[in-house]
Amino acid sequence: MKIRLELFLIIFIYLFYTTIATATVFTSTKDGHFEYPSTWDIGNGMIPGEMDTVIIKHKVELYLTSKVTIKSLSLSNFANENSGFEVYGTDSLVILDNFQATAHNIDKSIYTWIRGSATVVVEGNCHLLRVAENSFDKYFDFTVLKNAKFFIKGSLRFDYLGAGSNEGEKEIVVKDNGLLDVEGETVFINSGGEDFNLGLYNKGKVIFRDSLSLILNGTGKEAGITLHDSSSLQILSSAYLFNSSTASNDFAKLRARNESTIYIQDNVYMESHGAKVQLEAEEEGGVLTVGGDIVMNASAQDEVSINITNDGKVFLGGDIVRETNFGKLTMNDDGALILNGSEPQIIPKSKLPNSGTDSLFFKKIVLANTSPQPFVLTEDLIVRDSLVLTHGNLISDSSAMVVLEDNATISGSSTAYIEGPVKKIGSTGGQPLTLPIGTSTAYAPITISEIASPLSEITVQYASEPPPFGVEAFENDINNVSTNGFWTVEKNTNTGDVDLTLTWEDSAEIGITETADLVVAGWDGTEWISYGQESSGMIGAGGFVESSFSEPPPFGVENFTLASTSSFNSLPVDLKRFKATPRTGSVDLEWQTEAEINSSHFLVERSTDGINFVPIDFVKSKGDASTPAAYTVKDMTPSFGWNYYRLKMIDNDESYEYSPTEAIKLEKDASIRLYPNPVKDVLFIQDTEGVEAEVRVEIFDRHSSKVHEAVIFLNNGPVQLTIEDIQTLPSGYYIVKITGASGCQFVNFVIAE
Repeated sequence: MKIRLELFLIIFIYLFYTTIATATVFTSTKDGHFEYPSTWDIGNGMIPGEMDTVIIKHKVELYLTSKVTIKSLSLSNFANENSGFEVYGTDSLVILDNFQATAHNIDKSIYTWIRGSATVVVEGNCHLLRVAENSFDKYFDFTVLKNAKFFIKGSLRFDYLGAGSNEGEKEIVVKDNGLLDVEGETVFINSGGEDFNLGLYNKGKVIFRDSLSLILNGTGKEAGITLHDSSSLQILSSAYLFNSSTASNDFAKLRARNESTIYIQDNVYMESHGAKVQLEAEEEGGVLTVGGDIVMNASAQDEVSINITNDGKVFLGGDIVRETNFGKLTMNDDGALILNGSEPQIIPKSKLPNSGTDSLFFKKIVLANTSPQPFVLTEDLIVRDSLVLTHGNLISDSSAMVVLEDNATISGSSTAYIEGPVKKIGSTGGQPLTLPIGTSTAYAPITISEIASPLSEITVQYASEPPPFGVEAFENDINNVSTNGFWTVEKNTNTGDVDLTLTWEDSAEIGITETADLVVAGWDGTEWISYGQESSGMIGAGGFVESSFSEPPPFGVENFTLASTSSFNSLPVDLKRFKATPRTGSVDLEWQTEAEINSSHFLVERSTDGINFVPIDFVKSKGDASTPAAYTVKDMTPSFGWNYYRLKMIDNDESYEYSPTEAIKLEKDASIRLYPNPVKDVLFIQDTEGVEAEVRVEIFDRHSSKVHEAVIFLNNGPVQLTIEDIQTLPSGYYIVKITGASGCQFVNFVIAE
């Protein structure tokens, strides 16, 4: 055994030293071909092989007809010669270790060209260096072109430390279907040069499979990556753009133009300390896609910006996050911002306090989020060109609504519309304008006729509930009106007359069978007035009715709904009046009907929150009659505070409709205040009049589902409302029901992202 072990060691030592002995350093001595022995300083007809280190100081060509393998490669112009390495052919060069190219401070160029169908694979790292205080204009040229491929298994780093002021060429170029593929992290640093640039042309493709850092500091003038001519850049991690250059007008930027695409899988971090950082999608369809957030960190205005120009597009899967008050978005022409995440997204505030000229300028915005959670506005969304809703709803209210400026347009569908008010300012561009609005349960767009005045203001909203004033009186032309919902239209005097087209989504909800008998009806404060019909029709399971051109609704008529001039359209029960009157310890409920054809009975329902109703009385219909009838019942056990009442009107075939809701408040509520609103982390509740001590707090989401319940003691001061993991609740609108000794009160609030 001992003899065998000693023999093994002898063989191992022999092989080890034999391997070392055959490893050689090849250094070029003149311009020539890689496979010519005369190119190298090694005699005996040798050329570089698998175990050899290669140093190129001249111009060397390698034509690949079979696979070539070397240990490492170093390229420099230190020999005061133009130096370069040109690889072409049909096979591959494999570098088992590292590749380094260095441009020294001499008046000679240095280049690496990979072209044709050649492939270069660097198993280690790639380091490109332009030395400090380089004062010459001879540029550093690293080019992959004409279907060639350059793979780096390790990291790629370019230290650009100096250049002459007239150097105008890009340092790295990928073009003509060339490919640069880097598995490790990529770092480009310009800390003293003129302009470092990576350019992609004519379907050039670059893949950075780890993070990209693009850094400009010191006296560097620019560090940029620009794509042209249907090229593509993929960053399969995050991108970090940093600028602390002493020249405030210089840029660190990523820019896509000419049908090119930049795809960043995760976040983009844009940070400036006095100079400029930019993301740009511009010129003939440049596209930038960010899967995560765009995080902006600037120390002053005009430092960090996203620019979308011409017909460029930015697709954003996360949010725009400003870590300070600075950071801006500029848009012009047909440029578009598309929010297309699969998780909830926030439309950020357009302008932050003390931000100077920095603002998020929304010109054309597309909402295409696939999350079931809708967008929720926390301030007015000013749209200067167009708003396109393609997936998911947007929730607005009177304090945070969509505002379409002069000539701006909007589009949506039954699966993507606005829940809340929309304001249109100025003209409609010579065309009628359809506003896609509705509620969480109904889609009910409204079309307004052409508006010419730039001083016009018109606001529309839909409510999927009976009009709050009830169905009390009709003019002679109207037989009945719908109590399923109504549209509110407010306009200033500069708007002038407009014709309205009301659209409903599901005719089964309204019972319409004869669209020829439909009219647009408006409430004038006393009765429903007919504004006629210019046209009507069915659209799938829904339909539309347009007011008569000769009878435009006048200014001041704000509430509109569908009406029928005959009884053929069974727009719910012909209820003339429903009223609740408070008494001492009870509530009187009265209603009158115009007709009760096929009517079976009424259920009187009560709620203490306006959401969940329970039946409290049964009243049989007076029968199959076409004459008016009156009813009265009494609720002997109303709750303290608010009580909500409605009728469920049930026909013989068990179909039913609801009446308008009547609300009665039996005692004065305590004055309860919740703040801040919107809330992100901590919500406070306070009784400002000192009436309540103990109250029950119930929180409901927008679907009326209870998400929190607790009993708290106010103690005459603000109390932190303890909600476990409030940060986990989806952003959006919530209703708080507060019940105390004096009754109950409802308060709306918003949880911000």
